[in-house]
Amino acid sequence: MKRININRTIILGILLLVAVVANAQQSAIVAADEFYQKKDFANAKTNIDAAIANPETSNDAQAWQLRGYIYKAMYTKNERSNKRSPIRLEAFNSFKKSLSLDVNKELFTDNIKGVKFLLSTLFNDAAESLDPVDYKVAIELFEKYKEFYKIVDPSPEAILQKEIEFNVALASVYNTIIETDSRGSAKFVTLAKNIFLKILAVEPDNISANIGMAKLYYNQAVYLIKIQELDLDIVTLDGVLDNQVKLLREARPFMEKAYELDPARPDAIEGLTGIYTGLNDEEKSRIFREKLEKIKKPK
Repeated sequence: MKRININRTIILGILLLVAVVANAQQSAIVAADEFYQKKDFANAKTNIDAAIANPETSNDAQAWQLRGYIYKAMYTKNERSNKRSPIRLEAFNSFKKSLSLDVNKELFTDNIKGVKFLLSTLFNDAAESLDPVDYKVAIELFEKYKEFYKIVDPSPEAILQKEIEFNVALASVYNTIIETDSRGSAKFVTLAKNIFLKILAVEPDNISANIGMAKLYYNQAVYLIKIQELDLDIVTLDGVLDNQVKLLREARPFMEKAYELDPARPDAIEGLTGIYTGLNDEEKSRIFREKLEKIKKPK
C-alpha cells in the first residue's frame, strides 16, 4: 500500500506540473490578447510567438488566428508603405494555419475577414506598381495575391477576372515601354502579345485586349514610318513599306472589333483613323476622323 501511495503522489505531481506548463502557455495567449487590445503590438507579438513555438499550443487554432490579427495590426501600423512587407506575409500564413486547424470552422468568418483585408492591400500595391519602372514588383505581388486568394476560394475561376484585369494593365505597361523605345522593344512586344492573345482566347470581346493588340501592331508600323525618313536605298524602302502595310492590316481587325463592341469609344475611333490613314484609305479615314471630332466636340 505504501508503494502505491508513492506512485500516486508521483502521478499527481506530474499531472500538476503538466497543468502548470499548459496554463503557462495559455497565459501567453491571454497576455498576447491583452497586449493586442491595448495596441501594444510588440509585446503581443513576443507572447504569441512564444505560444505558437511551444508544442503545447502550437496547434491551437485560436492562437494562430490571434497571431494573424497581431501581425496584421503591425503591418497596418508600421509597414503599410512596404510593398514587400514580411509582416504581411506572416499575417497571411497565420490566418491560413488557423483555418487548417479550425476543424469545426468556428473561427472561419474572422479568419477570412483578415485574409480579405490583406488581399485588398496586396492587390492595390500590385496595381500601384504597374509602371515601366516597377512592373516586376507588380508581377511579384500579383503572384502572391493569387497564391493567398486560394485561401478564400481555391477554384481557378475565382481569380480569373482579377487576373484578366491585372494582365491587361501589365500589357498596357509593356505597350508604353514599346512606345518609348521602339528600337529596343522586341522582348516587350512578345510579352504583351502573349498576354493579349491569352486574354482574347478566354474573352474574345474584351475591348481593352483588342485595342491593346491593335496598338502593338500600330506602334510597330509607326516606327517603320519614322524609318522612312532615313536615307534608305529603294529596295530597303520597299521592304519597309511592305512591312508597314502588313502591320497596319494586322492591327485593323482588332481595332474594328473594339469599335464594334463600343462605337462611342474614342481610342477605338482614333485608332481606326490612324490605321486607315496609314493604309491610304482616305474615305474611311475621313469618316472616323469626323466621328472623333463629333465625340470630342464640347456639348
